[in-house]
Amino acid sequence: MPHTTQQKEVNHTSQAFTEEQVANRWSISRKTLQAWRLNGGGPIFIKMGKSVRYLGADLTAYEEANKKASTSN
Repeated sequence: MPHTTQQKEVNHTSQAFTEEQVANRWSISRKTLQAWRLNGGGPIFIKMGKSVRYLGADLTAYEEANKKASTSN
């Protein structure tokens, strides 16, 4: 029987993203993310000491919740 190598699947829903990665993903500034956290807007985040992380599942949920069919809604 030939030996096969299984590749680990990356689970993007549980992956943690930095503030910079999220800002780049959405083409927004880090200051915008910081303002959202301060004012209670934006996606759910994790705060550990001074570090802030966003889980992929939370980013996807935020994106899904903000889908629009037109600019009039």
